This record gives sequence, structure tokens and C-alpha cells, in this order.
Amino acid sequence: MGNGSGVSRGDRNRNARIARLRMLVPTVNAIVGIDLAHKKQMVVVTDHDSKVLARRTFRCHAWDLGTALD
Repeated sequence: MGNGSGVSRGDRNRNARIARLRMLVPTVNAIVGIDLAHKKQMVVVTDHDSKVLARRTFRCHAWDLGTALD
């Protein structure tokens, strides 16, 4: 049985955790996330609100990502 609002306890906890993280990152900064795999790496740049600004896939090993980070 739900609580009627459509927002679960897990949703509330996730929203609170994201709000705490947003307080740590200034709004003028970008966030870079790197998903490391064996031969295919994904690099994503997001803004303060987790909106994706750029996304790029590199087909190389993780130790070859120097050019991507430059």
C-alpha cells in the first residue's frame, strides 16, 4: 500500500542525498563522470543539476584515457 503521494521512502532518501551533494558542488562547476570498462570507456560532463552537457565514448583501455581527459 502506498502513501498516496506517489513518492516512496527510497525516492525521498535519494532526493535528500542528491540535495546534499548539490550543496557540495558550486553551481559554476561541472562534474565529470567516467565509466571504466575493458575496451570501451564513457566520459560524461554534467552540470550542477545532473543535466548532461557532453558525452563521449572512447574505444581504448582505461590506462589510455590521458588524451580523453586532456
